[in-house]
Amino acid sequence: MGECCVAANVCDDLLNSRIAGQRLSMTNVWDEMKRTHYIYPMQKLYAVLMFVVLISCILFSCTWENMQGGVTAAPTTYVPLSYYPVYPGSWWLYEVNDTTTEQVEVSATYLPHRYINAPANLSGIQTYSDTAYVPFLNGQPIYGYNKINWVSPPFGNYYVQWPILSEQVGFEFERDWTDKRFGDFSEKVKVTSKYFNETDSIITLEGHWVYGPNVSKKSYQTFGKNIGLITEYIVDTLNMDTIYKKTLLNYFVNH
Repeated sequence: MGECCVAANVCDDLLNSRIAGQRLSMTNVWDEMKRTHYIYPMQKLYAVLMFVVLISCILFSCTWENMQGGVTAAPTTYVPLSYYPVYPGSWWLYEVNDTTTEQVEVSATYLPHRYINAPANLSGIQTYSDTAYVPFLNGQPIYGYNKINWVSPPFGNYYVQWPILSEQVGFEFERDWTDKRFGDFSEKVKVTSKYFNETDSIITLEGHWVYGPNVSKKSYQTFGKNIGLITEYIVDTLNMDTIYKKTLLNYFVNH
């Protein structure tokens, strides 16, 4: 039994020499074990096992180094886009309904964010998006022209990226994800134009509802290039009253 312990020490010494940077081959291992005279008939089986373990350690070490090299990529950073320039440190000040003001701000830096991106499987295990660095507008993560929307039970319990706007004229989307089992209360939005007003490049969005208490209402938004949201209105088309009004007073885009 003492001979087996010494044989194990020989393997350890050889492994340590490999760790110290010496190149190790199977021939080196076998020659060293023969030189020390620990390969006796009663110990051959133990020696072979030690040999297999040592080689496995060498192979595993190489595999682990390769694995480490494959997971060192940096997370994606979502840099803001032209018509929604929510760069860290930026802010916008709005007048709302001619009576109050509202200021929206972006986080001081890009922050790490990930989200549950699919329903849990039968074992209850949930999957997540890759971690990304994104700006947070009033505490909400922004992915370019997308925000994060929750898909609620019974359809799931996860999150998806959802459009805020688009530069493509004619692009249509719903303002938010909604549960339509009891009626389609969602606002339908369309990019209606993109033009230059002699000062700025402008995108306009129009929204409407097809069911529920808002069917007589329409919404209108304008976004300026390198500015962001400029105006937002909601109008009751039955009496043409403006029931919501938001206009830009001042802003700072930190870019």
